[in-house]
Amino acid sequence: VYPHLKDSYWLAVNYGMVEEARALGIGLRVLEAGGYQHLARQRERIGSCTSDPAIDALLVGTVSFAGINDLLAPYVASHPVLGLVNDIDASVVSAKVGVPWYQLGWKIGRWLADRHPAGGAPADIAWLPGPQDADWVGFIDRGFRAALAGSAVRIATVRHGDTGRSIQRQLVEEVLDAHPKLDYLVGNAPMAEAAVAEVRRRQRADSVGIVASYVTPGVHSGMVRGRILASVTDFPVLQGRMAVRQALRALEGEALEAYIGPSVELVEPATLGRYPMDWMLPPAGFVPAYEVAPTRP
Repeated sequence: VYPHLKDSYWLAVNYGMVEEARALGIGLRVLEAGGYQHLARQRERIGSCTSDPAIDALLVGTVSFAGINDLLAPYVASHPVLGLVNDIDASVVSAKVGVPWYQLGWKIGRWLADRHPAGGAPADIAWLPGPQDADWVGFIDRGFRAALAGSAVRIATVRHGDTGRSIQRQLVEEVLDAHPKLDYLVGNAPMAEAAVAEVRRRQRADSVGIVASYVTPGVHSGMVRGRILASVTDFPVLQGRMAVRQALRALEGEALEAYIGPSVELVEPATLGRYPMDWMLPPAGFVPAYEVAPTRP
């Protein structure tokens, strides 16, 4: 059960899960909540899964750290439940697959702090981390602010909003209107993607740097072209693959580690090629798959 697939980050997770399910020969059904503001819809989706006897294991990319506890607590007693990507209350899952989101924020904050250390000229940034009520945003925000502490980087404004492209484009426009001397736009990937075109349209591409808190195809392209200065990747395709493998391990009665996931890595245009692209991104033209038929005997 995903938050939504309009964000290309979750498209990468979907690709990893689908490819791994096909490789392992197990069935996969994908449902989405429609966005981080739709806890009620995710609860409805999870309820349909927990009442379906054909489902053997549940993988949850939650929109709320504890908002589905009452649904999962009785279910996890008899079925494997894996927390996927977004952090979730450990008491209602069998194990988690993900990374510390605090690290995503800390690494981009450290990158900025190293460029603008204490005593240097101040650098003013706009910080657009994502939806205000999404728990993952809180983790990224805390890591980001901790890394900036004591540096010459100043947060001039903070804007929250869903990670849909149109909402983020509107926020970018508002920030650039209100802050004509801004040095950086920093935040979620759809924001960074929208910012590339907007700063160019306003002829501010040479004065406003763009930094993303995770990698998507648009962010990757922006870095290749030198339009986005840096980002952080948590390898969402690998996370999708890991989650399916863990679910199968649980179904086969094998012990699970409580928390697994890839490392979090800072990437810049010069270092982007160090990591296989198919760890981070789906292939061009991939569309989300919502059903994989089992082929195992």
